[in-house]
Amino acid sequence: MNLDLRVEALEMKVKELEEQLSILLEKTTKSQDQQVHTTQPTFDQKSQSTQQHRQHEVTIPIKQPAPPPRDWEHLIARVWLPRIFIVVFLLGVLWAFTAAVNAGIITEPVRCILGVIVAGFMYWQGEVQIRRKRMALGQVLLGGSSGVLILSLFAAHMLFTLIPPTLAFVLYVVSIAASVLTAVRHRSQALMIITLLAGYLVPFLVDSAKPNIWVFAGYEGLFSMVMIVLSLRYSFCGAYFTAFGVLHLPLLFSTLFAGDIGSRPAILTVVILQHLLLFAISILRSKDSLIGQRIALFLSFGMLAAWTYGLYGGSKDRIFYEWMLAIWSLLYSGTSYWLYRQKRAFSVQLSIATFSIFLWLIYVLHADQAGSAILVEGAIALCLGAKFKSKLQQISGAITYFIGMLFVLTHPIRDLLSSESFAWLILVATIGGLYAFYRAILEEGRARTEISLILLWMELILLLVYLTQLTNSLTRTITYDYQHLILSAVWVVYAILLIVFGLIVQKPKARLVGIIFLFVTLLKIIFIDLPDVSTAVRAILFIGLGAIGVGISRLFYKRKE
Repeated sequence: MNLDLRVEALEMKVKELEEQLSILLEKTTKSQDQQVHTTQPTFDQKSQSTQQHRQHEVTIPIKQPAPPPRDWEHLIARVWLPRIFIVVFLLGVLWAFTAAVNAGIITEPVRCILGVIVAGFMYWQGEVQIRRKRMALGQVLLGGSSGVLILSLFAAHMLFTLIPPTLAFVLYVVSIAASVLTAVRHRSQALMIITLLAGYLVPFLVDSAKPNIWVFAGYEGLFSMVMIVLSLRYSFCGAYFTAFGVLHLPLLFSTLFAGDIGSRPAILTVVILQHLLLFAISILRSKDSLIGQRIALFLSFGMLAAWTYGLYGGSKDRIFYEWMLAIWSLLYSGTSYWLYRQKRAFSVQLSIATFSIFLWLIYVLHADQAGSAILVEGAIALCLGAKFKSKLQQISGAITYFIGMLFVLTHPIRDLLSSESFAWLILVATIGGLYAFYRAILEEGRARTEISLILLWMELILLLVYLTQLTNSLTRTITYDYQHLILSAVWVVYAILLIVFGLIVQKPKARLVGIIFLFVTLLKIIFIDLPDVSTAVRAILFIGLGAIGVGISRLFYKRKE
């Protein structure tokens, strides 16, 4: 019994202790929370402290690294110094040569042998300098060695007649080939260009009693085409244009001084072959071709057309020039279409086709007929350029259309049924067609607004000029007073039609243009018609124009109401 009482008392004691312990734990937890809330800053305190900290911060500007100063010592001593003093050295060698020759020390064969030895020494030193990473000095020495070797061969052949023409030509070609291989091995475009210029001079350094134009032109053309391929292979843009362009200088020199009609086929054959090579390059490398290749192709066709016209255009064989232009037009038109179907670049081929057709039209048609044909071609070319977004084609089309417009503007209308009247009609129609085309194809923006505005004003002004010329041609047989009266009436009707059109289609600009033309008609009557017409005609003009002006004004008021 006592044991049970003791157990109950112990359990009661444990419960009391547990309650006291829980109360103590709650108190300690609350005190810790209060301490945390008092020590932890509020959001406002945080922002104030952050602002104070930012006020004390100092912004340190980041200094851009200064560009390194130009190394004038490297530029002068390593680049320009060898280029300048190699010329000084060659002049010194030349004068020493001259002094030794005058003294009778050096004979003619010895001079040529010394020249070859000096060329070999310069070549060896050039290779040594390039291996030592002195590229500028090494390239100058290599180029100088090629020049000294060619001068030595020239002296041995032309001055001293120690070498026959055939052997001299072979030695020239070998020396040029060695120079080309050196330029390719060192990837030196400067040395390649020097070799090119020397190579074109080789036929002029051979003294031949009976020069053959086919040998001369064949060598120049073959050399040009080989150098074009090598320049393209090693991406020498400057050498590429040099190989293409310089060919025409020796050919022109030969044509001017030879003056032989039999040389025309050889010259033209070489020019055609070079152009066909550039044409093949543009087709085979159209996907990765550089802009320089396209420009070279276009320039090459220009040179080909000029050579064909110069050799055959003004003679009795002019039919050959016409057929050549027709063939090139068909070739480039077909090529453009084929490249378009292949989804490849064709802008330069299309521009050349445009240019070729333009030349053919000018040459075949008369001036009054050529104007309308060139206008149509120029308009089509402009539309194609805008359609395919080709700037080159748009430039070609714009130039063609402008020249056609000049043809038309310089041939006023004399009779109603004439080629001049038809050309003016074509001019007005093509400008209207271009306006509608550009409005349809161009996206909304500043370019579309400007082009449309220019074409619209051109259309309206040229249409007024066209109507004026037609009116003058129809009223030529009547009296002077009636001519002015009818012409002013036509101008007024033209202005009224513009205003009515603007009112119908809700185009404020058209209404404004009509009002402007109405005022222009008034100025014409005042400054042109009044001094020469009779009083009765003046009265009719002013009464009619005044009534029309008031009526049109009333029409605008009525629309506002």
